[in-house]
This record gives sequence, structure tokens and C-alpha cells, in this order.
Amino acid sequence: MAATKAEVGQTPARLTLEQLHDQLRSAVGAIETREQWRAWLDFAVRLHRYSFDNLMLIMAQRPDATAVASYTTWKSVDRHVQRGERSIKVLAPVTRRTEVTDDHGQPVRDASGNQLFRRTVVGYRPVSVFDIKQTSGPPVPTPVRPTLLEGQAPGGLWEALGREVAERGYRLLRAGSDQLGDANGITMPTRREVWVRDDVDGLQAVKTLAQELAHILLHTGEDLDSDPCRGIKEVEAESVAYLTLAAHGVATDSYSFLYVANWAFGLADAEHVPMADIVARTGRRVLGAAHTIIEATGSTEIPNAADIALATRASLAAEKTETLREETEVRAEPPVERAVLVGVVADSQDFFRSRVRDSWVPEYLDGRKLASAIDSHGIGYAPAGWTVLTDHLRSLGYSDDHIQAAGMATRARTGNLIDRFRDRLTIPLRDAAGDLVGFTARSAPDADGRTPKYLNSPASPIFTKSEIVYGLSGLRDVIRAGYAPVVCEGALDAIGIDVASAANYVGFHGLATCGTAFTDAHARQIAAAEPTNICLAYDGDDAGRQAAEHAWTKITQAGMHSITTAELPAGADPASLNADNASDLVERLLAARDGALVVVDRRIVAAHIVDDLPRQYGLFHDIVEWAAQLPAERRVDVAIHAARRLGIHPDDAAAELTQNHPGFMADSLEAIASHCDSVSSILDGRTKTYDEHQPAPPERIQPPAIAR
Repeated sequence: MAATKAEVGQTPARLTLEQLHDQLRSAVGAIETREQWRAWLDFAVRLHRYSFDNLMLIMAQRPDATAVASYTTWKSVDRHVQRGERSIKVLAPVTRRTEVTDDHGQPVRDASGNQLFRRTVVGYRPVSVFDIKQTSGPPVPTPVRPTLLEGQAPGGLWEALGREVAERGYRLLRAGSDQLGDANGITMPTRREVWVRDDVDGLQAVKTLAQELAHILLHTGEDLDSDPCRGIKEVEAESVAYLTLAAHGVATDSYSFLYVANWAFGLADAEHVPMADIVARTGRRVLGAAHTIIEATGSTEIPNAADIALATRASLAAEKTETLREETEVRAEPPVERAVLVGVVADSQDFFRSRVRDSWVPEYLDGRKLASAIDSHGIGYAPAGWTVLTDHLRSLGYSDDHIQAAGMATRARTGNLIDRFRDRLTIPLRDAAGDLVGFTARSAPDADGRTPKYLNSPASPIFTKSEIVYGLSGLRDVIRAGYAPVVCEGALDAIGIDVASAANYVGFHGLATCGTAFTDAHARQIAAAEPTNICLAYDGDDAGRQAAEHAWTKITQAGMHSITTAELPAGADPASLNADNASDLVERLLAARDGALVVVDRRIVAAHIVDDLPRQYGLFHDIVEWAAQLPAERRVDVAIHAARRLGIHPDDAAAELTQNHPGFMADSLEAIASHCDSVSSILDGRTKTYDEHQPAPPERIQPPAIAR
């Protein structure tokens, strides 16, 4: 028998808001094993439109739930809650209509002069919902599951996932095990490419693509320093793929997950939070990404318009329930004035500078031969307390919103504001206009290693990490003063270059991308300063060599072609070389070779070709193709250099170019005649020496005082 709303409301179970929060914490804390995580995923497949918190509450109270809605929503689709059924309690936001004001407290009006208002979340309240099994009425249509053969993917799912990848600016490419090795797929953010193996069945390809799309949604836009650990990344991506495939009717028996403690404990310990907080955070991220993909690709879980209407109304009744820590407003705040945020960062810099002398920073920098940079480069210290900076900024009159928007503080799990940088050496970062917009900060030498060694300011209205180059401010003036820019990875590396240059009276100026892969924006900004030459000085390991080649490519594409590469010893970086022997660092910068030739040499060495003529010609062909991006007058020089290193006779190299690369020769002919040697230099085997290839190194000069 159907019950009235009043009768249902008389259920003996009346949970308070505090009791619901206790139940939520208990439910999240109970997820400890891989089986429990998988059980939560299976539950989330059915109700992926709900927030993580409400999913946990529903699962704790009604683990067999399949379709949940309010009393009124069920009634609107002609289904009625049965008498005696106990409601499921979830959280719904309590909102209040408030005025929109600017930074000065003045009302904001629209173009017609009407005052603007917004709905602000001021709290949460328990509301009642019911599962479909607690109701009676006309049957709800059953989803039509696809009938799939072994290894077969749902029709159209590959194409739909591919469109989502393309819409996010990535190219979808296929390759075999010869290129991908044992991996089924890989996402390359710096190249904006997603690779999926072409020798797997359709179902495995779709699973892989869903997982790589999850990486794009969750991991490619984050600061490298604040990325979750690798274990959490994989769990997040696999979980999103699991939900996506399950929503499309694909069996998910083959999925296996790590034990929760394996991926959550380390991060919880590092952040000094309960492991349940990490589980909840991960669950929220997984649900958000999965919902985005499922909505974009369609799902067999929502078969028709009636079911969609039901799900939508249920969402409106009980959704929008992220915790108070993560959601404070339904609408976005009005834009904060840039000048206010820049002021927050500038005052933070003054505060950090005032604390540096009484910290561990001077002794640490003295040990690395960088003590002279404390004043010249504005190095500071962020105290170890949780709210030391935040309290100081509040005392200056800044609001919590301004402090958080400027990236100087973040919300703790309690909702309180805490300092982003704690017990760290701070290095100020300026934008191209010279404004202080953020920091890169190093942890203490005795830190336990579970916190990131380097932490950057988060993305904000004034700080975009992919566009910030340490040392860029005033670069044009620095170049006019006789300095040559040197691009490296970290800010301390750039400072090491500056200190070594000053000590040896050489005009080098360090630039750094602070742990971020070199971007087109970085290249454009450096090229805009019109340097005559750019030197690359990345770490002397495989990753550093790859980073140098990547930066060389970006700078070349920006129109700069006078690029040299300093070759550092294995395991060394500019900062460590400065500490060991500043003169050695300077000599290596002065001896930097033509960047294109360094790339060629490294590719030849990496190929390990010895007395294998077909492979030698194959690599020569690849290098010639690669050299097409160089200025015309440089291409043949690079080709001849490659031929000489590969042991190919100049006459044979010339014949190879003429026969298989006629465009290469034709485009280069006029440039060679006017800028380099004559074409006969190819035929008689004459080539330029290394010295002839090198741009003139900077003179040894007395460097002027250039403040950072």
C-alpha cells in the first residue's frame, strides 16, 4: 500500500546532520581492501550522478539501491513509496540569496543597472530519498545491454572516446609493441599525444583509451609538484575506465586494484590527514572524471528519456552535496582584482624575506655556494607553522578569499585556511611584466621525503605555471647588458649559473621553468627578448638530455635557431656543478656546442649502430627528415655531420640526398650558395669543424648589477 508523504515522514529513523557526518566518516573509513574499493565502484556505476558523499551514505544505508529519488520525484513518474519504508538520508545544500559585491564592498550591477544576487551555500541538511525497490507503480524500462563477443567493444565507444581525446587537444595514434613495449597505451602531455597499441583486440583498445582519457582529465593539468603519487594516479585512471566500461555494459572481471593502503597511506602520512580523507578525495576525482566521460559517450545505464528525467530530478533533489570544505558557493565568486592578488604575493614575499636570516636557509645555501644569492635573488623562508603567513596577511587586511585566490593558502579538511608553504626555502617568481605572482619553494634538507621537494604556487588568476620562466623579468635589458640566457630546469640551477658567472666575470643569465616541461609559451617569451643565442643546460642524465632536446625543438619552432647545448656530466646539474667547481660550470657553458649537432650525436649514440650499413642509412634518412625543420642554410651541414659520424662517405651521402631527398637539396641550394659553402662542399667531402659551427661564446665581462 502506498504511503502519504506525512506517513513516510514519521519513520522512526531521524538522523541529525551530525549523525549523518559520523555515518559518512565511518563508511569511508571502512574502505580498506581492494575488494571494498571495487564494491564501491560497482555501486557507483548504478548511481554515478550522485556525489561521493551521498553515494557513501546511500551505500551504507541501502547497499542494494539501484535508482534513488525523493518522494516527490517518484510521485511525478507515477510511482509511490510503500507504507512502512524507511527513507535513505542524504545531504542537500542549504542556500541563501546574497548580494554580489566587489572588492570594496560595493554592489555589483548588470548592464541594465539591476543589482546582482547569487545563491550561497550556508550549510547542509538531511533530506529523504527512496530506492526504486521501496516504491510501486509502472515498471521502469530495463537497460538494453549489448551482446558482445569475446574481445569485442561496444559499437561506437572507441569513436566517442576518440572525440573526447581530440576535443582536449590531443592526437590519438596507434603503434605496436616495438614502440610502446609492454604498455598498452601512453599519454604524452608535452606532445599532446595519446598512443594505444594496434595489436590488441577492440575491447582492450577501448579499455586502454578510456584509461588514457582519464589521465588527461585528472593528471595532465596539475602542477607536477602536487600530483598524487604514481599509485594513486593509476588507481584513479583504472577506476574511471572501470566505471566507463561498466556503464556501457562491458564485463569488468579482468580489473584488479591495489590494496587501498598501498596507494593512500603514504600520501595520508605525508599530509598528516587520516587515510579516509585520501580515499574520499580520490573517490570524488574518480566520480567527476567518470561522469564527464559517461555523459559524453552515452551509457546503457540510461536507456531513454523517462529514465533521464528521473535521474535529473533525483539529482536536483539530493545532489550538489560536496563537503563544506570543497564547496562554498553554487555560483562562482566575482573576479578578484589582479592588483589585490599581486599585493598578497608581494606582502608574502616581504614576510618570507623577514624570516630568512633566522632559518636553516642561509646555512643550506652556504653549503651549496649560493649564500650570496639570498639578497640578490630575493630568497626567503616560509615558517613551519600552519597559519603563520595566513595570520600575517589577515592582519594586513586581506580576506581569506584573497589569500586563497592568490595561492598563498589552501583549505584543510576542517575547512580552515592553512599556509601552502610551510618550512620551505622560497624563491619569488615574476611574470613577463615583472609582477610578483607566485613562488617555487624547496623543502628542508632533513624533510622526511614524503612531501614534495619542490612545491610551486597553484594555478590562480595571476599564476599559470606553464607560462612562468624564472629570470624572464627584464631579460631584454639583461641581454643588452651583454648576458647570454641559459635555460635549465630548476630555479636553484638558474641561480647557480648566475653565481658562477658573477664569480668568473662571464655574462650568463640563468632561466628556469621550475620543474615544468618547456612549453610553446616559454619559447615565445624568451624569443621575444631577442637574444642572439640561447644556451641549454639541463641535467646530465637521460631525462635531462630528453628535456634539452624538447626545449631545443620548442625554441626552434619559435623562430630561434642559434641554440647551443652545454653537456654536463652524468648525475650533475648546474647547481651541483657550481657547488663543486664554479669554474668548471662556466667552462662547460662556454664550450656549449651547436644544439642541432648535439641532438644528432645523441641519436647516433643511442642507436648503437656498428658496421650495419642498412641501419646506418636508415638513421641517416631519419636525421635528414628531422633536419628539414632547420633553416635552409643549416640543413646540409647537419646532414654532412651525420654522415661523417655514421661512417657514410660524403659522395654516398650526396647521392642519398639527391636521390631520396630532392626537396631537401633544392630548398637548401640557394641558401648554401649565399650563406655557407658552395654545393661542391658536398661532393669533395669538405665539412665545417665543430668550432666553425659554434656561435661566438659570451665575452668574459664584469657583470652589471641586475636585481632579480
